[in-house]
Amino acid sequence: MVDPGLCQRCAAGRPITSGRGSVFWRCAVHDQDPHWPKYPRLPVLRCARYAPASPAPA
Repeated sequence: MVDPGLCQRCAAGRPITSGRGSVFWRCAVHDQDPHWPKYPRLPVLRCARYAPASPAPA
């Protein structure tokens, strides 16, 4: 699997697994702004819309 970079730690990043087992990272920012890429090229090293995901409760 390719390292998704910031997408893995972003509140808007969502892993999507295809029927064949490939994993893609979808960006939920696209839902609000259709000009923003739905599936960014990985790894994402810089992103103007990056927002850290809240940590999972312990």
